[in-house]
Amino acid sequence: MSEDKLAQQLEEYKKLAAEDKKIDVAALMINALQSHQLNLLSDKQKRWAYVISFTLPPFGLLFAIQFYFSGKDDGKQAAWICVTLTAVSLLLFVIFAKLIFSGSGLTVDQVKNINPQDIRDLVQ
Repeated sequence: MSEDKLAQQLEEYKKLAAEDKKIDVAALMINALQSHQLNLLSDKQKRWAYVISFTLPPFGLLFAIQFYFSGKDDGKQAAWICVTLTAVSLLLFVIFAKLIFSGSGLTVDQVKNINPQDIRDLVQ
C-alpha cells in the first residue's frame, strides 16, 4: 500500500517536471523516498514484536493493536503478522497440550479432580 502511494507521488513529480523544466525532480524524489523511510516501523521493533507474538501469544495482540493504530505505512501489515503468529502459537500450544495429555493417559476430568493437598503430601 505505501509503495503504491510512493509510486503515485513519483508519477506526480514526473508530470510536474514535464510541465515546468525548472522543477528539480531528483530533489523531490529523494525527499519523497526519505520521508517514506521515516514512516516505516523499525526492523528491530518488528523483530521483537514477532518473537514475542510467537513465544508469548497474548502479548502479541498488544503489539498488533499498537502497530495497527500507529499510522506507519507498514503498521497494518506488521499487525496482521503479529495476529497470525499469535494464533499459530496458540494453536500449537493446544495441539501439544492434547498430545501430552493423551500420551500420559490422563483426562481433563482427572486433572480437575487432583487435590492440591495430595500433591503437597507427595512432595514432602
